[in-house]
Amino acid sequence: MRNKYTTLNIKQKVRIYSIPFLIISVLIVTMESFSTTTPLKKCWEKQGKIIDKNLVTFYFNEELNKLGHNFKPWEKTKYSICGNIWVNQNRFLKNDTLTTKRKRKYYSKIEYYKNTLLHVDYGKKTLSPITNKMYLEQLIKSARYSPIYLLNYFVENTNKLATKTSPESNIYSINIGEIPVELHINKSTNLINKITYLTYDELYGDVVTSYIYSSYKKSKTLNYPSKIKIKKINEKVVDKVAIYNLEIIPDKLQLLYKPNDYRFITSKPENKTQIKTEKYNDFIHFINLIHTEDKIMVVEFEDFMLVAEAPLNSRNGELIISEVKKIAPSKPIKYFVFGHHHPHYLGGVRAFVHKEATILCTKISKEYIEYIGNASHSIQPDSLHFEPKKLKTQTIQDSLIIGNKNKLNIYFIGEKSAHTKDYLIYYFPKEKLLFQDDLCWIPKTGVIGKANARQRGLYNSIQELKLNVKTIIQSWPVESHKVKTIIPFQDLEKSMQ
Repeated sequence: MRNKYTTLNIKQKVRIYSIPFLIISVLIVTMESFSTTTPLKKCWEKQGKIIDKNLVTFYFNEELNKLGHNFKPWEKTKYSICGNIWVNQNRFLKNDTLTTKRKRKYYSKIEYYKNTLLHVDYGKKTLSPITNKMYLEQLIKSARYSPIYLLNYFVENTNKLATKTSPESNIYSINIGEIPVELHINKSTNLINKITYLTYDELYGDVVTSYIYSSYKKSKTLNYPSKIKIKKINEKVVDKVAIYNLEIIPDKLQLLYKPNDYRFITSKPENKTQIKTEKYNDFIHFINLIHTEDKIMVVEFEDFMLVAEAPLNSRNGELIISEVKKIAPSKPIKYFVFGHHHPHYLGGVRAFVHKEATILCTKISKEYIEYIGNASHSIQPDSLHFEPKKLKTQTIQDSLIIGNKNKLNIYFIGEKSAHTKDYLIYYFPKEKLLFQDDLCWIPKTGVIGKANARQRGLYNSIQELKLNVKTIIQSWPVESHKVKTIIPFQDLEKSMQ
C-alpha cells in the first residue's frame, strides 16, 4: 500500500517554453512542498516509511507485570516474554513465548491486518473468537512493540486528527473506536516520544496507559526505539520492552491462516442481574448476587446498618444499597467493610463512600482504598462521580467490636489466612457464627479432603482466637465451584485430620 505521504502528486498542466522556466517551476513546487511539511509527515519519513513489499522484523524481550489476586494491594505478578515481531504499514505479526515465575512456558501468535485479527492465545491451540472491539484495541496494542502500524493509521486519517502542542511535543489525537489515543512527536527530533490512550476500568476508573519510546537507533533509513516503557493504571504498573537485531526483509511471512468463514463475533452480554435476600435471624441478613457468585452480609444494629463485601463495581454496590433499604428503610449504612482487597469484596466500595459510610479496613489496604475512592470515573460515571463525597476510613488494628445488644467481632488475621496480608474475618459470639470470604473449600457432596493452606489458616486462626464456632458462612463462590457456602465447623475439623 502506498501512503499518501510517500509521493507528491501535482495536478497541473505545465507548458514548457524554456529550460529556465522549467527550473523556476520546480523550485516553486519544492518550496511549497517544504513549507507544508508537518511534524507528522516528518515523523513518518523518519520512522514509518517502509519500502513496499518489505517487513521490519526484530527480536524482543519483555517484562510484563499484572495486577491480580495477589497477597497485598498493588502487588504484581511478573512474567517474562520473548519473541519476534514483523511489521509494516499494512501488517503486524507476533510470535512469542511467555514464561511464568514457576518456569512454565506458554506460546502465542498474532497476525493483524485490515479487517482481520488472527490470534492463538497463551495455552490455546486454536484461533480465539474476536470481537470488533478486540480488533480495534489490537491496533493500539501493536504500538507496545513498534509504533509503525499505528503511526500509519494516523497518517491515513490526517483529516480526522485533532492537534495541540506542549513545550516538548507536537500532539496528534484521534478516537479509535471509543478509545482516545494521543501521538506525541518530539519537536527537536521529529520522533515519537510517547503514545497515550484512555480506557475505563470498573475498579480503577479512568485509566491512562502510556508507551514511552527511548534509546532510538537507526537501521538504514528507519529510526526505531530500542527501549519501550509501558506505564499502566496511571503509572501504578510498569512494563518494559527491549528491541534487538532489527532488519528489513521481504514481506512473505504468514504465521496464521484465515478461515474461509472468518468474521467478528458479537460481544457477550453481561450476566443478567439476579438478587436473592435471605434472613438469617432478626439482625443478620445475606444478599446473594447470583450474577457475580457472591454472598453479601448485612447486619442491622440498634440505629445503623453494616454491610460486608460488595463485588466488582459500583453498579453492584448500588444494588446492594437498594436491598439494604428494603431491610431497614430508616437506618443509615454506617459501616462498609471488606474481608480483603480482591475485587469480589471491595469492587462496589464507591457506592458506600457516596452514602457517607465509614470504610473499615486495615492499614495495609488503606492507601489502596483511598486510590479507588478518589479515582475519576468520567467515562462511565457512578453516583460518587456525579456527587463527590469525602472518603472516611477507620483502620482495624487487631480487632473491632461493633454493637451492644447484637455484637459483631471483626478480627484481623492477615497473612495467617495464607491468602492475603490484609485478611479480616467476622464473628458473632452469641450465634457462634463466623463469616469469611473464600478460605473454606468443603465439597457439597463426597469425601472431605485434606485441608489446603487457606483452610488450615482459617482453622488455626479460630483456635488462636479461641472462638466458639458452630457454623461458617462463605461469601464466594455461591454456586460455580460446587463447594458449600454454609459449612458446619465439624467439616472444617474433618479436613484437618
